[in-house]
Amino acid sequence: MMWNDGADCFGGGFPMMFGGVFMFIFWGLVIWLIVVAIRKLSSKDKPSEADNAVELLRQRYSRGEIDTEEYRQRLQELTDTDKI
Repeated sequence: MMWNDGADCFGGGFPMMFGGVFMFIFWGLVIWLIVVAIRKLSSKDKPSEADNAVELLRQRYSRGEIDTEEYRQRLQELTDTDKI
């Protein structure tokens, strides 16, 4: 079988240009999936909104912005899981 000087049935190298584009898209998707996976795994370490609210309430109480009765009432509301 003899080769015909590079003039094949695909037009002589034109599809090779798309090979590079598809390779770029493939590696872009792989990198994007890795970044998404890392973000998902690292977001579990962050405190929830309820934890942040309780911490803010404790800070306000320690600074004397709210009294003991208000602190206990709000803490009860924040930690009451039946309301959620």
